[in-house]
Amino acid sequence: MGYFHRKAIDGNGTYYKEFHLARFLCHNKGNKKGIRFKTFSLLPYQLVPYSKYSIPFIIKLMKARHIKGMSIYKVQEYMDAFCEGEILSTGSGQLAWLKQLFTRLIDKLIASGYYQLGEIKRFWEEKEQDLLKGFLHVAGSFECFKVEPCIRGPCAFNYDFYLNGGGYFRNAYFLFGTPSQFRKR
Repeated sequence: MGYFHRKAIDGNGTYYKEFHLARFLCHNKGNKKGIRFKTFSLLPYQLVPYSKYSIPFIIKLMKARHIKGMSIYKVQEYMDAFCEGEILSTGSGQLAWLKQLFTRLIDKLIASGYYQLGEIKRFWEEKEQDLLKGFLHVAGSFECFKVEPCIRGPCAFNYDFYLNGGGYFRNAYFLFGTPSQFRKR
């Protein structure tokens, strides 16, 4: 039907001021008396709903902050180096939001029971910081073989979680956030 733009930063840190996303017409919603057609868009599996940061870039930020121990100021400098003069909201609040995103993500993974996550569960009784480190380590080497060619890394975790939940046939949950078409209104 059309497209819209959004800002995006890919896994290499390349900043896209106008990343094009396709908008589709939903034939199941509308075309009845008084009901308008609705549209939806599908994000590439590397992107997070309502965030300009891609999953690989978020992983880099989380590793810089929570594994390498960089200060918030150093992480902000690291982020800003990729954006070619464009000012981004890279404050401590943004980093706290990303950490909260990962905390919810880890809860979803453990509660789902889809995976044998011994390495993450080992950190469950420990500090939240150690739990995050455990996830970052596991996600970096994860592989999803349910698609050809296989997807590797944290994006694979995202896609594999969706497929394990039944995909679009069962309105499966997404690991990184919830797109607008699945939000309760």
